[in-house]
Amino acid sequence: MLRFVAPAGAPLEFAQILRAAGASLVRSGATEESAKSLAAALKCRYVFTASSGRAALALILKSLARLRPGRSVVALPAYTCYTVPAAIVRAGLKFHPLEINPENLDVAPEQLDRLPGEGLLAILTSNLFGLLNDTDRIRQAARARGAFVIDDAAQALGATRNGCPAGMLGDVGFYSFGRGKALAAIEGAVMVSNSEEIALAIQREAAGTRAASLTHSVWLLFQMTTYAALLHPRLYWIPNSLPFLKLGITEFDPDFADFRLPGIVRELLPGLLERLAAMNRIRRANAAALSAALKDHPDFSVLQPGEGCEPNYIRFPLLARDEATRDRAVQLLRQAGIGGSPFYPGAVCDIDGIAPHMAAANFHRPAAEETSRRLLTLPTHPYARENDVRQMINTLHSMGAR
Repeated sequence: MLRFVAPAGAPLEFAQILRAAGASLVRSGATEESAKSLAAALKCRYVFTASSGRAALALILKSLARLRPGRSVVALPAYTCYTVPAAIVRAGLKFHPLEINPENLDVAPEQLDRLPGEGLLAILTSNLFGLLNDTDRIRQAARARGAFVIDDAAQALGATRNGCPAGMLGDVGFYSFGRGKALAAIEGAVMVSNSEEIALAIQREAAGTRAASLTHSVWLLFQMTTYAALLHPRLYWIPNSLPFLKLGITEFDPDFADFRLPGIVRELLPGLLERLAAMNRIRRANAAALSAALKDHPDFSVLQPGEGCEPNYIRFPLLARDEATRDRAVQLLRQAGIGGSPFYPGAVCDIDGIAPHMAAANFHRPAAEETSRRLLTLPTHPYARENDVRQMINTLHSMGAR
């Protein structure tokens, strides 16, 4: 297959990368245009940067723990990225998984009534695919327990709920710019808050973070240029055919690198932010076409955004009738040159060796575990053209006709 549409991504241009590399050498980290651009767009008072989404989350958690000594439990949706529990473990905290509603991946309402009464430091949202959680309800539960709300917008940059942008729906939030996110700078993250108390705590906690090495910056430049070339469907089949690259593999690894945002990423982000709205319009248009065509499919259910939510749809999620149907769909889509894919390999409860990091012995969440076996995602990014969307629809409808 010499044409293959990647499961997710955001196009990068060589000219952007080269300009950013040159500017990072000249300015040597003295400016923070990326943070200022995002702060202006979100009308946010305080913005900080980090090397990755998980590094940002670990930094936030350590900062909040300083503000609430004696609290060590973080509640989070049981189906979310493995980097989230990795960051919680890295921060020296334990977590309490919350059951989800498979129809929209939000926290199941009754779960918020069963939160720990003591020791709860924060509740995390997940906002997968830009399907924003009901943060009003989550905030009420957190306030009743004196806990913080962390709005995880790693996948949701540009999504809104009732006009409020993802990332700004809690006490503190963060965005990720890794591969497959709304904007892809290979690595990097931004933390946002309107709370002076939280901002000062983050500033103190981040003070000792080391700078990225020259070797790492050179390696990052290589990754950016390779990504820019190979994300295009004419070439993506090359990395897709190399299993050792572990494309799409999610791993639980609390021992991740943590350093300041590399200069090349800092210089790249302002230009990427200017293109965010246009890229999200394409994603939403592709998602709308897929939703309309597949809403009555006998084997797949279209997930429904909550009231007032406008997702960014970095991928289009479907819930298959069962695991075998999901796996068959993935196989057929890949044969057709489409990066349809499962998402996370399991719920956070399924991670090997996770029990010591749980806040309670009873931590399995059946709906989240079942969702991990049935969820299918389709590409929506700008390289997924009209013919590709039609191919996805036709491939899935051919299954329903059997």
